[in-house]
Amino acid sequence: MKDLKCGLRDCRYNKGYCCVAKKIGVDQFTDCVTYTPSEEKRKSLFEAAEDFVPANYSVDTAIDCTAHCLFNKNNKCIANGITVMSVEEGKAMCMSFIKE
Repeated sequence: MKDLKCGLRDCRYNKGYCCVAKKIGVDQFTDCVTYTPSEEKRKSLFEAAEDFVPANYSVDTAIDCTAHCLFNKNNKCIANGITVMSVEEGKAMCMSFIKE
């Protein structure tokens, strides 16, 4: 999936609000289990610096998913794109979830 938006600026795989991980996992509760906070990004003096990084749409991320979602086919996400956001501190969640 090339259209994987991520709103977790402190994740090590987030580059310009795009996920650059080769593969991520979404569990049955729609949590992104690949989310990995980056201490470098958390300590950055320039909080907005990551916002100015050009989006990287060249990464084709595979998404393993165990959520009961319309886009889950054989534990793989088949959506054209998803968005991952933070709903609480330290937790990443797939916001494109549509209950089947």
